[in-house]
Amino acid sequence: MRKALHYHPNGRNYVYSAGASVVVADFTDPHQQAFLHGHDEGVCCLALSRMGNWIASGQMGENADVMVWSFEGRELVYQLQEHDHGISTLAFSDDEKLLVTAGVAEDGKMIVWDMCNGYIVTTVSASPRPTTFVSFGGFTKNVKRRPTSNYQLLTAGANKMVMWSLDPYTGEIAGEPITAEGRGTPVRDITHAVFSDDFEWVYCATATGDFLVVRVSDLKTVRQVGGSRRGLNAILAWPEGVITGAGDGTICAYDASLNLMGQRRIPGGVHSLSFSADRLEILVGGTDGHVFRVRQDALTERGAAGAAVTAEDEKLLLLNQNPTGRVTCVAYAPGASDRFATGSTDGCVRVWDANDYSVAVEALVRDAGAVNALIYSADMIISGWDDGRIRSHDSYSGEALWAIDNAHQGAVTALVMSNNTRYIMSGGDEGAVRIWELRSRDLVSHLKEHRGRVSSICLFDDDVHALSASRDRSFLCWDLRQEKRITSHAQRMGGLNCIALPLDQARILTVGQERRVTVWDLREREPIQSRDVGEPGDEAKVLAMSNSGKIFATGGTGKQVRIWNTETLEPLQTLVLHSATVNGLTFSPDDRQLVSVGDDGCIAVWNVFDVEL
Repeated sequence: MRKALHYHPNGRNYVYSAGASVVVADFTDPHQQAFLHGHDEGVCCLALSRMGNWIASGQMGENADVMVWSFEGRELVYQLQEHDHGISTLAFSDDEKLLVTAGVAEDGKMIVWDMCNGYIVTTVSASPRPTTFVSFGGFTKNVKRRPTSNYQLLTAGANKMVMWSLDPYTGEIAGEPITAEGRGTPVRDITHAVFSDDFEWVYCATATGDFLVVRVSDLKTVRQVGGSRRGLNAILAWPEGVITGAGDGTICAYDASLNLMGQRRIPGGVHSLSFSADRLEILVGGTDGHVFRVRQDALTERGAAGAAVTAEDEKLLLLNQNPTGRVTCVAYAPGASDRFATGSTDGCVRVWDANDYSVAVEALVRDAGAVNALIYSADMIISGWDDGRIRSHDSYSGEALWAIDNAHQGAVTALVMSNNTRYIMSGGDEGAVRIWELRSRDLVSHLKEHRGRVSSICLFDDDVHALSASRDRSFLCWDLRQEKRITSHAQRMGGLNCIALPLDQARILTVGQERRVTVWDLREREPIQSRDVGEPGDEAKVLAMSNSGKIFATGGTGKQVRIWNTETLEPLQTLVLHSATVNGLTFSPDDRQLVSVGDDGCIAVWNVFDVEL
């Protein structure tokens, strides 16, 4: 998402979107985060007003609302509900009095809103359609180049740019296309644009990798500059020149004559650039999940041409890092609450430091598909993959230690380690449960009675008995010494997604396609207790038991994390952040925090030490 990262003018905060929420973060303290909740789908566009008083966010989907937030109060001020299907782009006027929003192609509307009362100033058919970028540019100027009372704004998209003049008192709005000198309309897909400080020029980043220079006085494209093989996604203007961010990760600085002064390269590509108020720093958002805080002079100093970002470079600071794919699983190491591990569809296993939320260890495996299951211990991370292998990496260096080829026919879908750390159990897509001796990685036992994918495995404290749940609607209790099934239970409808043992290990909790939390006793054929997991249609994908056994958490297609009382099955708290299915949940060993991960790529750390039973 372009232009999704904003440096707040106060110099202390920055603003970005995470799933269905807007996050106000602090540069100096990673624990100081404010979450603005209101959307029921992922935030697809984000704007911060020039003076930092307003934040606006838009979403896709059936409820294509625009939320306007007060930065100071961290509260919702307006919920604007005129668009359908989705919001493509939005922007505040320079004086913070107006907000313009443009819908996706199916919506086809551009609406200007009054920030004094939330009323509509004017509505017009979007041009171009779809409009992928919009920006205010001060006020229109008369023939003597003196500002009038009409606002000026630019819309851009595929092969077209339009400059609009808006009378805020009558709502009259008129647009005029921008053309190229001598050869008609410029043939470019505009990805981002910015006005010069005097509003006499517009610099437009394009998908072809160059940027266009537009003269506002006659709405002509007078020049094209630069080139990147991966296209430009962001552009900034300042009195000394222009700064661009490209899809190949290159950040280029140009002087006032638009000559290249220097450049730096970050991993992946650039999707967002944002100046600090004094323009001495730039916030850089990368397509591979990195967020950098870059000193402006790092782009122009001698020797900067083509230099890559390094950890030792004091002028290029890595603020945070995020997964680029769906996050599928999460795990803590026993007895250690300061780190947790995640696996994702980008083929990466990451260990996160809970003190500052930085990536402490990263292990990338190419061409292996997604990580489906994790075991995190003090000295190694064991993971199950789409390619049927079980892999192990060092917990501190990320170095590959060993792999079990063809551990299952199809994906490895579940993993658990014995309490004595002598063996691991794995479940696969083909319905098999297998036991592996950890030291030699030899196959010890093969248990095949499930007719569908094994979705979850858990072990009793004695390391002799185990439970496996499957999408075939059943869960089985195994005697591992005898290598045979002891009991079999099945729910009436739909497969099972997850199984857990409370602390007393006398009962069993399951969730699945039946959309209920179900409590079982191995001595009874039928469930002894059950409760709807959420709203109609919500399917719980994962269940995590706290280490104390007093509470447990569920998450799934409803996008919410719910905390429950284990004894009564009463819901205690609902946690809202994710904009897609929740795939993984785990409590920290001290039960003070709960980590949730989901299809939206978000990793959420929740404080749960104050949950009241």
